[in-house]
Amino acid sequence: MKKIALIAALVLASAASAQSIVAHVNVDSLLVQMPEYKLAQEALQAEQAKFESEAKEMNAELEKGAQALQANAATWTELRQRQEQTRLQEMYNNIQEYMQGAQGQLQQKEVELITPVLEKLQNAINAVAATKKVSYVLDASQSKGQVIFAKGGINLGPEVRAYLAK
Repeated sequence: MKKIALIAALVLASAASAQSIVAHVNVDSLLVQMPEYKLAQEALQAEQAKFESEAKEMNAELEKGAQALQANAATWTELRQRQEQTRLQEMYNNIQEYMQGAQGQLQQKEVELITPVLEKLQNAINAVAATKKVSYVLDASQSKGQVIFAKGGINLGPEVRAYLAK
């Protein structure tokens, strides 16, 4: 009888230890509240504004050239008009290349600025999950669409927010 009770206790203990604890956290909500994220977004917006300003200047120069071509079409030779059209086409192509390059640089800058913020948030989630002895943490952000029902379980959001505030 003692053997059966001991075996039953061992089975129950192993079943309890094998039970996984699932928690959820809204990563998007936490991310936008982080001061580091806000600073990164401001830096990206400033960088984007610089690119837009330069592109605006380039477009103004292109527009000025197009207006000059129209205004002087009657007095310029056909050769001069073709040269001016070629020059304007090259300017347009340069603007397009510039915009593509700017977009690529903005994407690189975003990765450079956001990666440390995401790592900090992930470390906070990991630390809180370890403290709570959680086996799985699901992202409950609407943009991710990974948690379609979250009743019960453990919401780590408040504790992660507090951890980040340290």
